[in-house]
Amino acid sequence: MSLKRFVPVIGGVALALVSSTAMATPVALAFGKVTALFGGWTEPYLRVQTDAPVPNPAICPLSDGYIVEATLPAAQLFHSMLLTAFASGRPVQLTVDGCFLDRPRVIGVVVTTP
Repeated sequence: MSLKRFVPVIGGVALALVSSTAMATPVALAFGKVTALFGGWTEPYLRVQTDAPVPNPAICPLSDGYIVEATLPAAQLFHSMLLTAFASGRPVQLTVDGCFLDRPRVIGVVVTTP
């Protein structure tokens, strides 16, 4: 395969990934308990894992959890809610929309009583 032929394929894949993110629709996931929280190394991103099934509505490259993007206006609120839910064992419902850092991007958090 020549480089000329390979580059458009790469470009097409990149365009498809960007397009799927831009055209994503918010999806409220099933309630589940937070099983792990991972903090970013150089940025204040938070990766969340729950015991609920991990749907991937935007078909992000990775589906091993969800990302709370640090630049979201409610990022600090979401971090607090998720940490509280993790520590107390309360179920959470995440709403995701698109991809960020190759994982489904969290845009909403609900915490409820067990």
